[in-house]
Amino acid sequence: MIKRLVEHLWRLLPGAIAAVVIALLLQGQAFQPLEQMAYRSLFDLRGPQTPDDRLVVVAIDDASLRELGRFPWPRHYYAQLLDQLSRQGASVVAMAVLWSEPSDDDAELAQALQRQGVTVLAQAWDADNTALLPVPELEQAAIATGHIMRREDSDGLVRDIVPLWQGQPALGVAAIQAHSLVSGLVELPNLDQPLWLNWTGPAADIQTYSFVDLLQDRIPAIALQNKIVIVGATAAGLDPLITPFDRNPPTSGVYLHATAIHNLLQNNALRPLTSPYLWLVLLLSAPGLSWLMTGWNTPQQLAAITGLCASWGLISLLLFHAYFWLPTAAPISLFMATAALAALCDRLREDYLLRRQVTELWREHHQDLLSHTLTTGVDWQPAPPLPRPQGAIPQVAQLADLAQQLGRSQAMQIAIARTLPVGLLAADADRLVWFCNPMAKRCFAIEVGSPIQAAVVPHWLSADQWQNSLDRLKTGNTSQYRGLYRGNRWFDLSLQPLPISMPLNLPVVTPSSSGILLLLEEITEHKQAEAALKRAKEAALREAKRSAAASRAKGDFLAQMSHELRTPLNVILGFTQVMSHDQSLHLDHRNHLKIINRSGQHLLGMINDVLEMSKIEAGRIQLNETRFNLHHLLHDLDTMVRAKAQTKGLQLMIQTTDDLPQHIATDEGKLRQILLNLVGNAIKFTETGSVTVRIHQIHNLHHSRAITLAFEVEDTGSGIAAAALGQLFQPFTQFNTGDHTEAGTGLGLAISRRFVRLMGGDITVQSTLGVGSRFKFHIQAAPAEAPPLAAPKARGRVVALAPNQPTYRVLIVEDQQENSQLLLELLTPLGFELCCAKNGKSGIARWQQWHPHLILMDLRMPIVDGVKATQTIRAIEYDQSKAQGQSSKALSSLSAMAAPALSRSPSNRTKIIALTASPFEETKANAIAIGCDDFLRKPIQADLLLEKMAEHLSLTYLYQSSAQLAKAADRLADPEILSPQALGEMLADMPPEWIQQLHELAVKGADRPILQLLAQLPKTHTPLVKTVTHWLNDFNFDKIIQLTRPKC
Repeated sequence: MIKRLVEHLWRLLPGAIAAVVIALLLQGQAFQPLEQMAYRSLFDLRGPQTPDDRLVVVAIDDASLRELGRFPWPRHYYAQLLDQLSRQGASVVAMAVLWSEPSDDDAELAQALQRQGVTVLAQAWDADNTALLPVPELEQAAIATGHIMRREDSDGLVRDIVPLWQGQPALGVAAIQAHSLVSGLVELPNLDQPLWLNWTGPAADIQTYSFVDLLQDRIPAIALQNKIVIVGATAAGLDPLITPFDRNPPTSGVYLHATAIHNLLQNNALRPLTSPYLWLVLLLSAPGLSWLMTGWNTPQQLAAITGLCASWGLISLLLFHAYFWLPTAAPISLFMATAALAALCDRLREDYLLRRQVTELWREHHQDLLSHTLTTGVDWQPAPPLPRPQGAIPQVAQLADLAQQLGRSQAMQIAIARTLPVGLLAADADRLVWFCNPMAKRCFAIEVGSPIQAAVVPHWLSADQWQNSLDRLKTGNTSQYRGLYRGNRWFDLSLQPLPISMPLNLPVVTPSSSGILLLLEEITEHKQAEAALKRAKEAALREAKRSAAASRAKGDFLAQMSHELRTPLNVILGFTQVMSHDQSLHLDHRNHLKIINRSGQHLLGMINDVLEMSKIEAGRIQLNETRFNLHHLLHDLDTMVRAKAQTKGLQLMIQTTDDLPQHIATDEGKLRQILLNLVGNAIKFTETGSVTVRIHQIHNLHHSRAITLAFEVEDTGSGIAAAALGQLFQPFTQFNTGDHTEAGTGLGLAISRRFVRLMGGDITVQSTLGVGSRFKFHIQAAPAEAPPLAAPKARGRVVALAPNQPTYRVLIVEDQQENSQLLLELLTPLGFELCCAKNGKSGIARWQQWHPHLILMDLRMPIVDGVKATQTIRAIEYDQSKAQGQSSKALSSLSAMAAPALSRSPSNRTKIIALTASPFEETKANAIAIGCDDFLRKPIQADLLLEKMAEHLSLTYLYQSSAQLAKAADRLADPEILSPQALGEMLADMPPEWIQQLHELAVKGADRPILQLLAQLPKTHTPLVKTVTHWLNDFNFDKIIQLTRPKC
């Protein structure tokens, strides 16, 4: 009974410890940061809600400051505002602006307050708890006053407001009380308890009008009728406020009061569930949870704790939708701590019981070791059952059962050895035989206790062979002698070192203390098996066929992967082309599209290389040598990675030598992938400092047309552990940088090394923990002339079909709606008549009904694929052509009288262009073979598609000229963005102290303080403000640093 009670207490102990620890952490507010994080996450998961339409914000925004001047304003502006609100029929006006100092305009403002009639003014308290009340004249004219005090948590969020602060209601509460007087009673919550804010969504969702727009009567007359209007500052830097939906950049404090008013109107303020009884139940449940989990295995424990944590999170989210705020971080931490302690207790108990059981095993069975008996006639008696500890876990019990069988298993092994068809002979370190089975006794004519050498030398081995074998055995190696012919029979003889059983305190057995194990196997039947070689070859041929089938399956898999990868990439690249045709697109956005397109094209190249990894293994990968501009490649590399480096505050430098050739001939795509992988890794694993790329030419002493280019990528990261350097370039290997291990596939460096070696070079790495790493590689290339420029497309972009042409019908057969939509967006504006089908079956039906001039046919589709659909169409065309040949006169008459829909004779062959995402080059030949007229690989390039269509349909296009494109670009450019030279001239007129401050902030990368510094400038410096802001948006701190650097 006592043991059972101890067992239950042991199972309750982990939960009790977890409950005590969590209770102490709760008492010390340790979970506050986690709960704050959970609070923000609940709002993100719940999403925004619709604000009350009775609430309107009049914003003192940047536009108002530009027109009315620097804040604070003369109060006659507010008087005009109140008169305007009175004319528009506002229900209540809440002024979130503090008027605690007298002004010359107070009389005018007080009259406006009286005319409006229902205005609530703001009041506050300073750091010394001195009340900042409205001017008495204004306070008397207002209907009420409300405080605008707020309490921010450690993360900067305001989660609740105090409804009554020193007896004064909050501004939102006072506004609702005033609203109840004029528009009906609104039930208020208990004002003695905090009002927990239920944020509706981003501040932009609340109906907001600019102060100056309202003042200048630019707002519809009924926009503010019967509305609760709250007036406050939203201009940048005046009253910043962080909310769960507006963190970067923050919103304004006026939306705090707007949210409070919304919660009071909708009665949907949050209600925290923080009852002591809830925590009592949770803490008391922890021992019960540990009692259950200690009886489960590890997978069950993981499943249980995962399900429990997920369920609690889901319940918290559901209650949050019902305006209840349930603690999340502390309960989940309690569950996880209980599970971890339960697992730890299990491991400790297991370790204790295991040690105890090992002691019992040694005491009971150490005398049963085979080395204690040198005879073959040992009478093995079963050992008595081992005592099992109380509460032994299954693994320890299994160990006891295994040890129970040790003695009898040794006896069984000896019995098996005596019946083996192999001669087995064992000798000790003194070369005396202590075991031999019947076959060995017959073949060697030896008894137990005889020297082994007498049995082997000279009948089986010569003296030299025996001595050589002994020498090999001393080093732990095996000696093999095959094909020994004795007495019309063939044998294989093997001599192996046999470790002798030693005491447990000497775990290592040296070869010099080993015995000898001799194995003699008769292979006469093996010689006879040579006659079956022909059958074996036939089996090998069948296996080769199966291997070929496996290769085809691998090819099908690669084709499927290519389809799945290229299909979304086709949509991405295609729609960037469509978006780039929008002439109203801002120049910055157009540049961003170019970067997306360039990165997408690079990603496409990477997909092609990864899909060809099987060709690398088979030695079938080859260089795609082209002539290209090396300096342009390095510039593209800088463009693609600089933003990432600047985001981490790293300095990226690309250093080249003067003798670096401009144009070379090698595989541009593979070189770009190698550099992107190495530079990307350097940026990823570097937190501070710089990443430097160096390129120079190695001059060969021997005259050769080839040149050697050396590349270095050096970083100041945390370095790579020395133990990981040997495995660094192995596939699927991730390496430790000293601080952490990054997740990933582990293929990048392996592919890079194979590409470098394919390009005639090699790659090495040097790394020091805490200092950084340097990757160096070189490749072979050839100097080249500048690549031939593509024929200048003076015609520009295609904008429409030329006039006086038929209306061409194009059928799109594509199962992916995104791809069909892309083709529709590309071709519809040009004047084509388009129709879509989702698979080959419906495509055949549409072709028969609609008679298109051209079909864009996807080859990989469900139901009926593009291959079958194309073959069916060609077969129908062939039959129609054959029938037409038999009755050409009748068809001619019908053709003359046919309707326009039948103007296309069935004998005319429909042009079909195949579309595919397959990575294999033979796909094009296959597409032509099945009857397609041409072939396009996804992602589809719009220019190439239009070129193919013009070729096969003899089309003529209208083009947008380069002059028109330049004119459109000029319209998009901001005339107030200055060049660096013009900006330098304007900075020369600024005070030196201001320029020095700007320089120091740019060196630190402090964008917000720079914007605040720019906000102090007058309107006359708008070009300077816009230019510096434009550079900040592109993270071009280096330009600012260069222009503001002190002159020597």
